[in-house]
Amino acid sequence: MTPTTTAAIPVLDLSGTPYEIGHAHGSALRETIREFIGSIARVHQLNNPWLCAGHGQLLDFCMRNLGFLEKFSPDLVQEMRGIADGAGVEFAEIVHLNMFLELEDLRAPGLGARILPDGLWGCTTFNVLPEASADGRACIGQTYDMERCYERFLCVLRIRPQQGPAMLVVSFAGVLGLNGLNGAGVGAVINKVAATDARPGVIYPFIMRKALAAERIGDALGSVIFSPRATGINYQLAGAGVAFCAETSAASYELLEIDGAIAHTNHFVGSTMRRYETPNWLSHGGSMVRKQVADRFLKAHRGALTPDLLKELTRDHTNHPRCICAHGFPGEADETAFHTCFAVVMDPDAGWLDLCAGNPCTGAYRRITL
Repeated sequence: MTPTTTAAIPVLDLSGTPYEIGHAHGSALRETIREFIGSIARVHQLNNPWLCAGHGQLLDFCMRNLGFLEKFSPDLVQEMRGIADGAGVEFAEIVHLNMFLELEDLRAPGLGARILPDGLWGCTTFNVLPEASADGRACIGQTYDMERCYERFLCVLRIRPQQGPAMLVVSFAGVLGLNGLNGAGVGAVINKVAATDARPGVIYPFIMRKALAAERIGDALGSVIFSPRATGINYQLAGAGVAFCAETSAASYELLEIDGAIAHTNHFVGSTMRRYETPNWLSHGGSMVRKQVADRFLKAHRGALTPDLLKELTRDHTNHPRCICAHGFPGEADETAFHTCFAVVMDPDAGWLDLCAGNPCTGAYRRITL
């Protein structure tokens, strides 16, 4: 394991068995992972006024999903065990970290995100097919919006497993992966949707990493739509000249039509998936504004889209602060203010991603290669 630095973002080169990959990750980010555990516990405490639970209760709840995870990918379970041992923390704490995006839905099946604070909003993703780009190359990316404190734990994992393609994965310390690309030319990003059919099952970082372990885009898609998911996520995938925007709930999915390029935000769009929308979880129309702004941008620049143009999209402030480049409201604490923790634009075929920590309106993109 060789750590390098990209504008204060740790970049870890990891290889070996799944356990060895995890142990190197945990050892390199030991103190950061421990800080993250304390921070995420505080986030759940502040943002769950309706479902108060002690930290121990949350850990027990998270461990109910372990059987599904072991069946889906025993290698990724071993990687999490390696992270825990390397960081010197309990295994359950690492399971808990990896459930950060789904825990609310799972704790209250049927309620979904109705238990979350009114101020929350989320990510914007975009997916550009070769025919819509300026140079005939596919491009995929997103803004990743969470409570502002998450930005402190951003990292990049450059993984060379014993089998399968190498991966370049954007993540938080102790988490298996948020999005990324692989050496087979597959790229993947996500945004949260709040489905009403949450259940114990496979959590999103597992699905993301299994998709990025695929040699073929069809296998990556299969990992997403045919997995026993715990809850709803929208997955955008690109590779081999094709692209998919897959809206999922725990038990259902729909592939949205892509006419050259597509954007997605935090509400279901597909006619078969709207019945899974958690009623009134979006207390404002920010998700609808971001989708319209992003779709209009992609349409207006069809045939001329470049990575630099897509970076301009990530800086858009329409409907500020609930905008594509998201900002918390003045005076909000880091544990409650929703904010763009990072933005990324990827060329999966070329094997690079441009990553900006924090708000892209003020931050700089840095290129990281596979």
